[in-house]
Amino acid sequence: MTPEQLETIARFPYKPRMCVWELTLACNLRCGHCGSRAGVAREDEMTTDECLAVVADLAALGCEVITLSGGEPTLHPGWREIARAIRAAGMIPNIVTNGVHCTPEMARDMKECGLSNAAVSLDGPADVHETIRGPGTFARTCAAVATIQEAGLPVTIMTTINQLNLPHLETIYDLCVSMGVDRWRLQLGKPMGNLGDHEDWVIEPREILYVLPRLHRLAERGPVKVGIGDSLGFHSVYDIPLRATSWKGTPQHWGGCQAGMLGIGIESDGGIKGCLSMQSGCQGPHTFREGSVRERSLFEIWTDPNLFAYNRRFALTDLTGACATCAHGRTCRGGAHCVSIAVSGTTTENPYCYYMLAERARKSPLGRMKNQVAAAAAMLFAGAGVSCVPPVVEPTYGVDPCEDVQCCAVDISPETYDQCCEDACCNCDYGSDPCEYVQCSDPDLTIYDWEQCCNMDYGSDPCHLVDCQDPQVPQQYIDQCCNNMDYGVDPCTDADCADPNLPPETFEICCSNMEYGVDPCESVCCECDYGEIPPELQYCCEVPPEKK
Repeated sequence: MTPEQLETIARFPYKPRMCVWELTLACNLRCGHCGSRAGVAREDEMTTDECLAVVADLAALGCEVITLSGGEPTLHPGWREIARAIRAAGMIPNIVTNGVHCTPEMARDMKECGLSNAAVSLDGPADVHETIRGPGTFARTCAAVATIQEAGLPVTIMTTINQLNLPHLETIYDLCVSMGVDRWRLQLGKPMGNLGDHEDWVIEPREILYVLPRLHRLAERGPVKVGIGDSLGFHSVYDIPLRATSWKGTPQHWGGCQAGMLGIGIESDGGIKGCLSMQSGCQGPHTFREGSVRERSLFEIWTDPNLFAYNRRFALTDLTGACATCAHGRTCRGGAHCVSIAVSGTTTENPYCYYMLAERARKSPLGRMKNQVAAAAAMLFAGAGVSCVPPVVEPTYGVDPCEDVQCCAVDISPETYDQCCEDACCNCDYGSDPCEYVQCSDPDLTIYDWEQCCNMDYGSDPCHLVDCQDPQVPQQYIDQCCNNMDYGVDPCTDADCADPNLPPETFEICCSNMEYGVDPCESVCCECDYGEIPPELQYCCEVPPEKK
């Protein structure tokens, strides 16, 4: 880098702190839920020497953590040398692997070349795992976990949630405990790649309301740390305990997709994206590919003011549907873009948002979500082919037998209740919500609306007014409110900050500059009857003595 380029980097408001790098698209499995359709290597994938040059550029741009992914990253002949170069440049490398061909020698290499941890994919008990990944893979995956642990490297189990393993989450957790892994991390199976060919494997949006409470109950058991990826949640009561702290020790608070701002994805042929999971969009398979390091330098691509516009030039008016009127719109920006794109080809609305689904369940006069769920499901599968036109849900004609049913009436018949009231919320606070359309981040909000709707007893959300794209926002607020990307596994899981032998670069990244102060009560719904409030957040619903 020239002195002029280094000066530009120092002044540039965005740093690619977290990188996911597809070393190769080659894979020794053909998983039914693989969003990348991995199997055969891309044409003309980068050589080891080309990769080493990119490592140097990432370090100069301010990258801190690099996740080696694929395909199967260990099929790239230079993965060991690349990992060593990442560590030597002061960054933290980790790896995501299926583990089926992991030998003791390979596990020792993972440890020796400086990987901070290894994430191994496990998608259910033996029959479910092998339905998804192929015969014989379950035993080999479990053996790989033990082999990597014996080499002294921490292991995280990664699970992609779908209809096949949804009934078995508790079983997978028990497997994690029995294997002695450090962490279990879950992500949503999105209708893209191979999973787009298995529409019946994709969970329905409303099931998110029941997935997160189950995961929290498992997290309460210990000793395995349970965490969710960026494709799950968004301003739910479970975000605080399930997101816990970031890899830098910062309390997690969903601050919107950070692709192209704090996150970067590298394809095996040199293609650059804000996030590798942002695949085909309205302009085709390369909608979100911003360039190639074989055509322009990584410095030129990253600092080009015209690229990554979906995030760097975001405006509230970009949002559609429920996201357009949501009080969290400015910070959330439509949730995880990879989910929205997989569903509809756009980044403007997320049908899997827990906050949106919970609000609809809580505020609906009948507590019924069937119409909303039908609309979301129609949107989901209309978008599986990726369309630039917002999906339209055709009305059903005739008389709705449930239209006038009062689900919470004491004399309702069991037959009518079963037909019309599957998602009834009879303990909810019905009636008109005066705050339904109040946006607490609106600078023109009246004092009356602020006091009534935003100035809660437990304080307002400190991140509500933070625009993560604004280059003038102080770094302390960026760290607190915006650094929450799901780029690989947590490299600081096993960093002992009191260890005098901890490498200086690990201490700098994992043990310093921690910011605290995120309001844990911000998304607590004290009157909802779906799920339960975690014990550590029950104080949020206690009436202060002066209010009694």
